[in-house]
Amino acid sequence: MRFKLHLQPQGVQKTLPINYQYEASAWIYKTIHNGNPEFAAWLHDHGYTDGKKQFRFFTFSNILAEKYRIKGDRFEILSDICSLHVSFHTDEAAEPFIVGLFKTQEFTIGDHTSKVRFHVLSVEKLLEPIWKAAMTFRTQSPVVVSIKESDTSPTATYLSPTDLRFADAFFGNLRTRIFAMKKQQGENLSNDPYQHQKFDIAIDGKVRSKLVKIKAGTNEETMVRGFLFDFTIIA
Repeated sequence: MRFKLHLQPQGVQKTLPINYQYEASAWIYKTIHNGNPEFAAWLHDHGYTDGKKQFRFFTFSNILAEKYRIKGDRFEILSDICSLHVSFHTDEAAEPFIVGLFKTQEFTIGDHTSKVRFHVLSVEKLLEPIWKAAMTFRTQSPVVVSIKESDTSPTATYLSPTDLRFADAFFGNLRTRIFAMKKQQGENLSNDPYQHQKFDIAIDGKVRSKLVKIKAGTNEETMVRGFLFDFTIIA
């Protein structure tokens, strides 16, 4: 399920650090925890697993504003209202619970240089798309796809959508997640039922690279490279 949070920046300070994604995710986890600690613990610590990796079926967009300005490492919001999309893979029965969690919330994100306090004006459930064999999408936050160059490599290589290895890594990740989800839901599967199906991805237009700093200013600070682009999937 996908939800659109309509946000109103409070006060005159409307400037965020560009790297606010970790703080936004922390607020979402905190909001869920305050409403349902058991669900929050499961979402954070477990999710679905294929025996090797854990997959958290939850994601969120960048803060979306019609008018904004980038000034160095700062993101200045020029609109009176902006939005944040959050998505969960969960039962439809959870809709009232999720809406109730976020409705009328207030939260502050930022760093020691600039912070913005937001008020959640309303929560809107977004309709599911009409799914077809060929679908066109636009990323709302950077897509991160990485591979290890070798079994002994200590670091990951972040792949651009223009890299010839991107499609295999992209669809391999999706197949693994779906397989893990179906097993967690009790389906008796011994092998990935999608491994022999054909998938195609075509990049439409310009690809923008974005380097995102995670846990900025701490000993655990790390950099992750993602990409923003339009694309068409045939599946």
